[in-house]
Amino acid sequence: MFLSGKRLRLELGMVWSHNPHPSRKQLRYVSKDGKCRVNLCHISERSRFLSDIFTSFVDLQYRWFLFVFMMCYTTTWFLFAGLYFLNAYLRGDLQPEQRLNITKNHLLDQRPCYLGVDDFISALLFSVETQRTIGYGSRTVSPTCHEGVLLVMMQCIVGSMIDALMVGCMFVKISRPKKRAETLLFSRTCVIANRDDQLCLMFRLGDLRESHMVDAKVRAKLIKSRQTAEGEFLPLEQSEIDLGYDSGSDRLFLVEPQVIQHTIDSNSPFWELGPEQLRRHQFEIIVILEGIVEATGMMCQAKTSYIETEIEWGARFEPCMTLEKGSFKVDLRRFHATYPVPLPNCSASQAQQFLILKDYKLHDPRGSTEWGICVEETAEEDKDKQSRPIYIHYSQKVRDIRLSGEISG
Repeated sequence: MFLSGKRLRLELGMVWSHNPHPSRKQLRYVSKDGKCRVNLCHISERSRFLSDIFTSFVDLQYRWFLFVFMMCYTTTWFLFAGLYFLNAYLRGDLQPEQRLNITKNHLLDQRPCYLGVDDFISALLFSVETQRTIGYGSRTVSPTCHEGVLLVMMQCIVGSMIDALMVGCMFVKISRPKKRAETLLFSRTCVIANRDDQLCLMFRLGDLRESHMVDAKVRAKLIKSRQTAEGEFLPLEQSEIDLGYDSGSDRLFLVEPQVIQHTIDSNSPFWELGPEQLRRHQFEIIVILEGIVEATGMMCQAKTSYIETEIEWGARFEPCMTLEKGSFKVDLRRFHATYPVPLPNCSASQAQQFLILKDYKLHDPRGSTEWGICVEETAEEDKDKQSRPIYIHYSQKVRDIRLSGEISG
C-alpha cells in the first residue's frame, strides 16, 4: 500500500511537471480577470465569521446583501409591531366597548396606550412610522402608558443601530477598490526577448483612468509543482519572480502603459528553460499590481495570470505612445500587439555557454574544439534530463542512496 501511494504521488508529479498534451486545457490558479480559483470546503468553525460580521456582510454577493438589508428592517418592523399589538391586547385597548367609550368621552382618565392602533395592521404602521420617524400624527403613544414609551425608545435605538450597520456596509461595498481594478489593464501574453544583451521575460501594464494610482507596486509569483529530494510532492509551490525589487523598478509611476521586465539570470526559475521546455512544463505566473486609489485613499489590488501557452518566445510589444501636437498620445489598440524578433531557440544558460565558448575561441583557438564538444554534451544532457519523467530521476536517486549505504556498510 505504501509503494502504491508513493507511485501515485510520483505519477501526479510527472503530470504536473510535464504536459504531453499542449492542447489540453489547464486549470488556472488565478483567472485572467484576477479571481482566485480556490474553494475552501469542510469549514468546521463557522462561528469565526460571526465574530467579524461587518466583513462578512461586505463580502456577500449583492443579491444576498440586499436580501439581508431588507430582512433586517422588515424583521424589526414586524417584531415591534407584534409587541405593540400584544401590549394593547393585554391592556384591553382592542375591545370594541373600550374604543366606543373613548370616542364618546375624551376626558376619561383611562386612555388607550396607542391611539389609532386597533388591529395588527395599524400596529405595523405605527412600528414603521416610529422607526423611520415619519410621524403622520394619527397614531401616537399615550404618556400614561409607561411600557409603551419604553418600547418606542427601544425601537428607536435598535433602528439607529441597524441604520449605522446597513448604511456603512452599503457605502463600503459600493466604494470598494475591487471595482477600480477593472480599469487596470494587463497584456494578454508575456514575451521573451533580449533587452540590453540580456534575456528578459516581459509583460505590459496600463491604467485607463486619468486619476492615477499612488505608490503603485508590482510583483510576480511562479506557481509550479515539484517533488523534493525526499519524495514529497508539492502541488502548488510559490516562488518569487524578481521584477527589480533591489533597484526599485517594481515601483511604478503608472501614467502611461509600461513594460515590466524580469531578467532571466542564474537566479531566475527560467534560467534553464528554452522554448521547447517552456511548452512542455506546466506552470503559472501570477502578476499582482497594488496601489492606493487617489480618489478614496484605499488600497487596490489587481491580479492576472499567464500560463505556459501564453508566453511568446522571440517577440516584443509594439510601441503604443506617440508625440502628436505637443502632447503624448497613447493608442490602446496596440496595447496587446506584439511583433516577432530574432532569438535563438536555446535557454539563457545555454546562451551563456555559447558566449563563453565564443570568447574562449578568441583567446585559445586550439582548445575551442574540446570546449565545444563539452558544451554540446552538456546541452544534450540537460535536454535529456528535462524530457525524462520524474519517477526515473527519483528511482535513480533511491538506487544511488541504497548503493552508497551498502558500500559504507
